Amino acid sequence: MHDPRPEDPAGGEPSAVSVGHESALMGTSPIVAFSIGLAALIVVAAFVAFALLGGFRPPPPSVTSLPPAGTGPASMPILQNAPAADLRVFRHGKESMLDGYRWLDRGSGVVQIPIERAMQLIVERDAARGSAHAQSAEPP
Repeated sequence: MHDPRPEDPAGGEPSAVSVGHESALMGTSPIVAFSIGLAALIVVAAFVAFALLGGFRPPPPSVTSLPPAGTGPASMPILQNAPAADLRVFRHGKESMLDGYRWLDRGSGVVQIPIERAMQLIVERDAARGSAHAQSAEPP
C-alpha cells in the first residue's frame, strides 16, 4: 500500500509532517485597507455627484414684492362663459368653409368652393382625361 504522507526530499522515509489546513493565514490589513478605500471612494463620488447636480449653487433670489392675492390680470384664469355656444359657432364656421363659396385671392382668381363640388369636378376632370387617353391609345 501507498503511504499518504509526503516523502522526505532527501529520498528517505516519509516525513512526519502532519496533514491539515494551511498554516499561513492571510492578514486582515489588506481587507481593512480595501474597505477604507472603498468607503472613501463612495464619499468622494457622493460629493462629486452633489456638486454636479447643483447642490453647491446659491439659492435663487426670492421675490419679496408679490401683489396681493386676488388682484391683477393673473388672479383667475379666463374661462369660456358658454362652451356649448362657442362649440356651435366653431363648428358653423368650419362647415361654412366646407360648404360655402368665397374668394381667397380675387386678383389671381383663386376661389373656395364646397368640398362636394370640388370632388365632382375632380371626378369629371379625371374621366375626361381617361377618355382622351383611351381615344389616343386606340389604333386609327
